[in-house]
Amino acid sequence: MEAHKQHTGQVQPTKSGHSTSSHESTNGPHYKKLAIMTGLSFASMYVLMYSMVDRFANVIPNVNQVYMAVLMTMPMVIIEVLLMSSMYMDKRRNTLIIAVSTLTLIGFFLLIRQQGFVGDREFAKSMIPHHAAAILMAKEAKLTDPELQKLQQDIITAQEKEIRQMKDKLAHLDR
Repeated sequence: MEAHKQHTGQVQPTKSGHSTSSHESTNGPHYKKLAIMTGLSFASMYVLMYSMVDRFANVIPNVNQVYMAVLMTMPMVIIEVLLMSSMYMDKRRNTLIIAVSTLTLIGFFLLIRQQGFVGDREFAKSMIPHHAAAILMAKEAKLTDPELQKLQQDIITAQEKEIRQMKDKLAHLDR
């Protein structure tokens, strides 16, 4: 009976003695936690994307990493709201969250595909961790095919050279 009362929208006293609708009191914390979860998921995804980099010196913050972290976070928000609808009971708020998340997902997908706001500096900053990931994969792969082993060494050599070039160019652009 008490659980039914909580979902009827009746006015209930809070712990502080103030009155609030039970819908607000049962839903508010969940939406705050969703916002916190979204922020933490974004931060986690942003940081974890650098796990592919061969060494810390090649961890260069860049706009493409932001784009990808947002792109990965938005489906998580949509899935959370859809699958956990018993926690998120405000249908209007859910519709707004899903709509904003969907538009954000599409927007950041287009930004990464069209390289929006990527000029000389952001291009170089984005390519360093990208090439560092290729180096990590090439160094760690246990290959047996002689042609692939040769390609593996060529990739390491070429990517290291290009990283040096991009770091030099960034230093020049910063002057």
